[in-house]
Amino acid sequence: MVNFCSQLRHLPLLLCLTGLVQWDLCSSQRLVQIQEGPLYRVKGYPISISCNVTAFKGPAKQDFQFKVKKSNADINMISTFDPNFSYSIFADRVRIKDIEIKMLSGSSVLLWIKNLLEEDAGDLICETPNTDGSYWGNYAAETKLNVIGDTLEASYSGSPSKSLSEGDPLQLECQVSSQTFQHTHLSVTWFLHGEEDENPRPIITMDKDLTVKPGAGFEDRYRAGLISMDKVEDTTYRLKMPQVQQSDQGKFFCKATEWIQDPDRSWTQIAYKNTTACNVEVKLFLIQDGACLFGWSSAALLFICMVVCLAS
Repeated sequence: MVNFCSQLRHLPLLLCLTGLVQWDLCSSQRLVQIQEGPLYRVKGYPISISCNVTAFKGPAKQDFQFKVKKSNADINMISTFDPNFSYSIFADRVRIKDIEIKMLSGSSVLLWIKNLLEEDAGDLICETPNTDGSYWGNYAAETKLNVIGDTLEASYSGSPSKSLSEGDPLQLECQVSSQTFQHTHLSVTWFLHGEEDENPRPIITMDKDLTVKPGAGFEDRYRAGLISMDKVEDTTYRLKMPQVQQSDQGKFFCKATEWIQDPDRSWTQIAYKNTTACNVEVKLFLIQDGACLFGWSSAALLFICMVVCLAS
């Protein structure tokens, strides 16, 4: 009886030690995690899906492989360590790098698909080969990838060109809509591609939450009310510039982007389209009075022009 009571006194300590050992074992289990699904992505566009592994033993650089489960069959897509891993349905695309794995770190990767196809849909599995010495933990994770059709539409139906003088107003409209069954948001940006611009410059954006923000270099004019953007009814996005400048000369177009909120609450761009452009010519300030014709825009030169005209 005494020995039994003595053993009972040590029971809490034994339970505590057992719990600590189990916690230590669990905390060191390998864990593979893939981006939470279901994910909805649009056919024909590039996509990326993240996967990472933690609490692993072995080399700091881990290997990864991806499969797609269809009708209870696993179809090998791509591997970081086996060049012959891919099944024929994916082999050519892997060879030309239409499908590839991009390493973010030794334990984290992105599956990158440049041109998403319908056959990419299914239960996407991310696996890591065992480097732990013994099997302990989770070596694979999966997510659901759905491939949906492209219903985003963006168009500009105005005049293909406009000729203005400095100080004239400019108003342009583009129509943007999407018919997807998923809950998505749209953002629209008006761009200007000037003659000396290497790349188009964003003028103003109406974001997916309907907030409006100017592009770099247009902030002062936006704050002064000289650039604005309105959504008219459901599909029309109107750019207004009450007084154009000579630097505004170039091609104007708008870009529509469709966004979806993933299960992890992040917003992902799933489709985008550019409209045709309107070529805007901005002439320097013009004064014509008999034989006096000047194309100068500065106040000083304008004053000289007026003096010469009056003297004539």
